[in-house]
Amino acid sequence: MPEHSPQFSIVVPTYNRGHLIAKTIESILQQEFEEYEVIIVDDGSKDNTEEVVRKFKDPRIQYHKKENAERGVARNYGAARSKGLYINFFDSDDRMYPNHLDVANKLLSRTGEIEFFHLGYDYKLEDDTLLKQVNNFDEGIKDALLFDNLLSCNCVFLRKDIVKEFTFVEDRALASSEDWELWIRIVSRFRIYFSNEITSSVINHDQRSLRNITAEKVVTRDLLLIEKLKQDSVVMRNYGPLFNRFVAERYTFFMMSFADQKQRTEVWKWGMRAFRIYPLILVSKRFLASIKNSLVK
Repeated sequence: MPEHSPQFSIVVPTYNRGHLIAKTIESILQQEFEEYEVIIVDDGSKDNTEEVVRKFKDPRIQYHKKENAERGVARNYGAARSKGLYINFFDSDDRMYPNHLDVANKLLSRTGEIEFFHLGYDYKLEDDTLLKQVNNFDEGIKDALLFDNLLSCNCVFLRKDIVKEFTFVEDRALASSEDWELWIRIVSRFRIYFSNEITSSVINHDQRSLRNITAEKVVTRDLLLIEKLKQDSVVMRNYGPLFNRFVAERYTFFMMSFADQKQRTEVWKWGMRAFRIYPLILVSKRFLASIKNSLVK
């Protein structure tokens, strides 16, 4: 690795991914653009993750093991130890295509040292079956991001000084939305640049955290998300009246989660709260579908 700071630091948080992380590391080491470092933060794994990682002898790889504290803490831990000009947070069960860092570097050559940018990505099954491509970003991304976390953490690049100033919330209760909360804070302050060229793949497998979360945890997580964003005056000033709609839509997400569990009382409770804060929510597809599903025996 060059003695000067590398262009990119790839921070990879991991927990019990010994059966998956080798393919992730292999994909990182196949990059066409080679001026980077890899910082793997083992968040207290109890499997063979360390053994798998240490088999890779590339000098660009650093391995750190710490006590379990969730991804937000692990990402901040890795970022604090990074030397790159830009930080890319990459999940340990996903894959980089060889063009990932090359596309990022070419975007920077066109735009200069921007604060925040994002690349295109796809979803695949473990057997490489393509599920979906996400490569249609446009200038409406700022408002769209408030209502749906359209950004893949794998495709976000942040300038080092931005990472130092804006860190992931480390509260475990926010796990799986800590990245969304951070993107909203940052996009409220800086323009997000993007390339729609696909450079990485999110691998859809049964152990992904988002597929194993209860309705009760969804409520706890998203109420904390709402509260954290409310505390940020820049976010509130930027989104203004849209914020009430955002809160109402999170409530309809609660409705959907409880409808799946046939908890009719909870569905109606959150439906009423969504209506009070944003009456037009009554015509939203998720609101109507949740009411319908709650009534089906």
